[in-house]
Amino acid sequence: MLTERRSAVRYPIVLNARYQAARKRSMQNGTGRTVDMSSCGFLIASEHKVSVGVRLEVAIEWPALLDGSIELVLVASGRVVRARESIFALEFSRYEFRTSKRKLTRAAGCAGQSAGAATGASQTSDAPTAIARFFVPELST
Repeated sequence: MLTERRSAVRYPIVLNARYQAARKRSMQNGTGRTVDMSSCGFLIASEHKVSVGVRLEVAIEWPALLDGSIELVLVASGRVVRARESIFALEFSRYEFRTSKRKLTRAAGCAGQSAGAATGASQTSDAPTAIARFFVPELST
């Protein structure tokens, strides 16, 4: 019987990815697609071989929309901990969501989507500081 050694559960999810070396002198950059992800990192199938130990910045096109129309990008930086021919594992040192410059025009009440909302209050006033609505496609079983 195999024992799972990973500290975080991996989720199979395929998303477009762009990566570049954190150091400008390195020529490690390109595009790929995620194979799976966890709270600690990504496994990415890439167009080029990436070396173990290289520090990368990776931008992932996130599938959920902010406020129903604004695209999100998950930007992560970290170190390549495993690599084979055209696949590598990146361990996060940090990550954040950013809005994309491109906006989608999509009807807010599309069929087959569910919505969740989050609000926050400023420490200096009671006015909301952020409102986010994420529309996530329902998974078919």
